[in-house]
Amino acid sequence: MENLFFGFKCDEFEFEDTKGMVVFPDCKPNGKIAFKTEYWGAFPELEIELLKRGFHVVGMFNKTRLANKDDCDKKARFIEFVSEKYSLDKRCVLVGMSCGGAQAINFTSYYPEFVSLLVIDAPVINFLDFPGRYDKFEDVWEKEFKVAYPNVKRSDIFMLEQNPINRLPKVIEAKLPVIMLYGTEDNTVDYSLNGRLLEEAYSDNKDLLTVIPRNFQGHHPHGLLKESDRLADMVMEKLG
Repeated sequence: MENLFFGFKCDEFEFEDTKGMVVFPDCKPNGKIAFKTEYWGAFPELEIELLKRGFHVVGMFNKTRLANKDDCDKKARFIEFVSEKYSLDKRCVLVGMSCGGAQAINFTSYYPEFVSLLVIDAPVINFLDFPGRYDKFEDVWEKEFKVAYPNVKRSDIFMLEQNPINRLPKVIEAKLPVIMLYGTEDNTVDYSLNGRLLEEAYSDNKDLLTVIPRNFQGHHPHGLLKESDRLADMVMEKLG
């Protein structure tokens, strides 16, 4: 039985020790990849719009949603494999929501040659806020962070190489365009402690960063929903 992704043909296969997915456009392919970095299938409106414009949409399941180096390295190998198998451009549009934003930032910092554009939505930039806050995320800290980063204490996060905020200089150095969305009432990933730090980091490179607030919205829903075509237009414009 053929696998489908919201009506589009989808190949699913084992890659190394995890599952990989490739979704095919139903129009003439443009040779480009949109890579969903985390939460496969969640809030897929942008991916669907990009499929309609000829993109292949790809993803793989991560060992952790907290963007450690092993997952970044595996993504690079996965992109190499997919781009060669399907004759696609290796430089991807990264679509990263919440912890997927951390995945997008960290991956880009290590492998900028595989990235053409970042679309990050309510991104986790600061591990001291998420999942490091004692008052809200202790379960995530114990069950996920300590597995992804063994022996790292909260007091270590300021210096942790893989804290996304510490990877931003490498991303800025790559001179890649970034589209960032966020909800002004987000109580899960506090914008003032995450996305706002990215804005500040880009203060000398404002031409690279486009910020789109969703007024009176929380962490969910991600994307622009009824205006996903407008967001896809922005992606195409940034890619030239």
